[in-house]
Amino acid sequence: MHAYGMEIWYTLTGDVEKRSAQDAIQWINEQLYSKPVTHLRFLVASAGGDIDTGTNLYMYLKSLPVEVETIGFGVVDAAAALIFLGGKKRLAVDGCRFFFHEGQYTVPLQTAPLSSHEEALSVFRRNLHEMIYIIARETGNDTEVVANMLRKSKIMQTSEALEFGLCSDIIEKLPLQQQEAGFGFRESGSIERESRPLSKRRAQPLRAESEDDRRIDQ
Repeated sequence: MHAYGMEIWYTLTGDVEKRSAQDAIQWINEQLYSKPVTHLRFLVASAGGDIDTGTNLYMYLKSLPVEVETIGFGVVDAAAALIFLGGKKRLAVDGCRFFFHEGQYTVPLQTAPLSSHEEALSVFRRNLHEMIYIIARETGNDTEVVANMLRKSKIMQTSEALEFGLCSDIIEKLPLQQQEAGFGFRESGSIERESRPLSKRRAQPLRAESEDDRRIDQ
């Protein structure tokens, strides 16, 4: 518990998929409902995944009634980069790599009426336009610049990400430190662990050996 309120942490390190998003949203909501949370730090390192899920988590983080800070480390690719952009304050650990590219899709029914393919293409284009809009709005870049970047695929190191407006600062280490009781922390795919104080045992005073004890030993 801090002077300004409670701070909670969540770490997403797996693929960006519906289940991981559901777990994140459920846990964060439980914390907000039950504790006086004012600050969320969302750590993300992921090779990407489902663009729709990344967009949904981005919108969720943007709509939370608390201060949201995202911290990128390791690899933050495609859909994971959208989640990273959900933070009001965005930090990148030095050496973090961001990868931007257009979405890759698999059409389930290769043999289908033209209208079915047109519908699928419209969904793919909508996802792409949403991705372009989010990146452009959060970084302050023109949509055409972002669209061209995605079309050609782009790997950004932390210095480039800072210049592009993707992150607001670069840090050397993850700001992890021991916290007071009541501090919330969760890693994706894990069970929440609550720290329990060890029971204290009183040390028994040493008893001086008596004359009777010596006689018994003999």
